[in-house]
Amino acid sequence: MAKPTERIAIIGAGATGTYCLNALIASRAAAEVTVFESSACPGPGLAYSPDLNDIHALSNIAGFEIPPLLETLNQWAVRQPRLLLQQWGIADRAGDDRSFFPRAVLGAWLADQFARLVASDATSVVVHTGAEVIDVIAMPGACRVEWRGSDGVTAVDQFDRVIVASGYGAIGTEGNDAERSTGKSASIAANNGASKRFGVLGSSLSGIDAVVAIAMARGRFEQEAGLLRYIPDQPWDAVLMSRNGLLPEADFWFPHPLPELEGFTPETATACLTGEDGDLDRLFAQFAAVLMRDAPQWSARIGLEEATADDFAERYFAKRQSSDAWAHARKNLEDVRSWSENKDTPAWRIVILKAHEIFATVITLLTPHDLSRLHRGLKRVFTDNYAAVPHLSIERMLALHDAGVVDVVALGSDYDIRPERSAWRVQSPAWSARLDELIDARGPQAAALTLFPFPTLRLQLCASALEESQDWRDGINPAPDLTASEQDPALRNVHLCALPFLLRNRPFVQGLVECAAMAQAVGEAISATSPCENADYSTAEQLIDLLDKPSVILPTGEVLPLAG
Repeated sequence: MAKPTERIAIIGAGATGTYCLNALIASRAAAEVTVFESSACPGPGLAYSPDLNDIHALSNIAGFEIPPLLETLNQWAVRQPRLLLQQWGIADRAGDDRSFFPRAVLGAWLADQFARLVASDATSVVVHTGAEVIDVIAMPGACRVEWRGSDGVTAVDQFDRVIVASGYGAIGTEGNDAERSTGKSASIAANNGASKRFGVLGSSLSGIDAVVAIAMARGRFEQEAGLLRYIPDQPWDAVLMSRNGLLPEADFWFPHPLPELEGFTPETATACLTGEDGDLDRLFAQFAAVLMRDAPQWSARIGLEEATADDFAERYFAKRQSSDAWAHARKNLEDVRSWSENKDTPAWRIVILKAHEIFATVITLLTPHDLSRLHRGLKRVFTDNYAAVPHLSIERMLALHDAGVVDVVALGSDYDIRPERSAWRVQSPAWSARLDELIDARGPQAAALTLFPFPTLRLQLCASALEESQDWRDGINPAPDLTASEQDPALRNVHLCALPFLLRNRPFVQGLVECAAMAQAVGEAISATSPCENADYSTAEQLIDLLDKPSVILPTGEVLPLAG
C-alpha cells in the first residue's frame, strides 16, 4: 500500500470526531491529522461532557450497542480503579454490557480512547484544544482553515481534506426569544433557593435528567422495601411539558444483532423506490405486511390493515394517549422487566426497531413531500421505540410523582412562552402556568444551512443548495461519503458530519452508532479516492466553465468560484 500523503483536519472532537480519528488511523488514510477542539478535553463533546452532565444523568445506550474504539466501553470500565467505579455508581456492573452507565462515564471512556489514539504511532496527530475555528474555505486544490488558539492568536493552515464534526456547540438557534433564553441548566436553576416552580420543555430522557437534577438538589432518593422513594428537603414542584404529554417508555430487551425481516430489507426497500412522491407508501406497505405477519394480534388491535403511512403514528400512540401517563409508565416498567427476565419482548417492538434501520438506509432518497410526511408520522414511532429510557429513569420519575413534586402536561402545538416579571408564563389552549424557572430540554433540533458556523463554507454550501433547488432550511443532504455537492468540485473534499445540519434529511442520524457509521463511511471514501480528485480547473473546458460561475474574492485576492 502506498504511503499516505494527505493532511486532514477534523473540526470537533466529540464522539463523531473521535470515531473519525479512529477510522483515519485504522485505515492509514492520512499522513497527518490535525484536530481542532473548542473545549479543553477532546473526546466527550457536549453530549457526554462531565461538566455538562451530572453523574445521575444516564445514557440510553448500553455497552453492547456502542461501537468499540480501541476497546469496548465495558472492557475499559472493568480496568478502572474500584474507587472511581464507586463514584460513578457502576462498581458492581462495570462488565455488564446490558447496563446503562451515566453519560459522564461514556465521556470519560471517549476522552481516554481519544488520548490513546493520539498516542498511537500509526499516524501523526496534532491536537489543538481551546481552539475556535473561524472559517473554512473549500478550494479546488485544498481546504483552508482559519482558527484562533487558546492564546488568542489567529492562524491559517491548509489541508487536503476537512471533516466537519463540530456538533451543536458552534451554532445558534432561531425562533421565539423566550425559548431561546431557556437554556439555563437544571442544576443552576435548582440552586436558586427562591425558585419553587420549575418547568421543563420536553419529556424525553433529557427532560427526565433535568427534573432529576432538580430533585437531587432539593431532596434525596431512598430505597424502601424494594421501592424507590423521594423525600424533598424543601417545597418545590416541576412539570414536564411536551406536545403530547407522554413519558418515554422503559428500555426493553432485544436480541443483538436484530433478526432480519423477511420481506423488508434494504434491498427490497431500495427496489420499491421510484424517486417520486408515494415512495413512502410503498415502503410502508412492506413494513406493514411484516408487522401483520409477525405480530398479528397487535396489528389487529391498532387496525393496521386499514392504516396508512400518515395515520400509523396516531394508531400506535392511541392507547397511551387515552391512558393516565403515570399508570401507563408503571405498567410498562412492570412489562419490560418481565420481558427482560424472560427474553420475550413482543414481536411488534422488534419489528419496529429493525424497520427503523431499514428506513434509515433509504430516507435520503425520499422526495421532500414524502420526507415531510415521514417527519410528521412514522419518525415519531421509530424515535419513541428506539429512544426507550433506562429503568432507573422511570423509577425516579414514578417516585417523584408519588411524592407529589412532578407531573407531565400536553401543550399541543399551539402554545406560547413569554417572560412575566421575574418568571415565565407558559400558555396553551388547555393549560397555563407561571413558572419560576424554565429549562429547555427538548434535545437537539435540526438546523438550517444559514446557521452553519463557518462563513465562507456556508456561502459555498448555500450556493450549491440553491443550484440544486434545495431549501436552505433543510440543512444538508450529502452523498453517502458525507460530501456536499456535485455542483462545486471543491466541496468534494469537505466531509460534513455536523449532526444539526443532517437531522432534517437524516432524522435517525443521532447516537454513537450513527457517529461510528459516518466515520467509517468517511474513512473508506478517503482511502478509496485521491485528494481533490476532479476538483481542479486545469483543462480549457473547465476554465471556460469557470467564467460562467459566480465567484467571490477572498481577502488574499484569490477568486473562489461558487456553484451556479
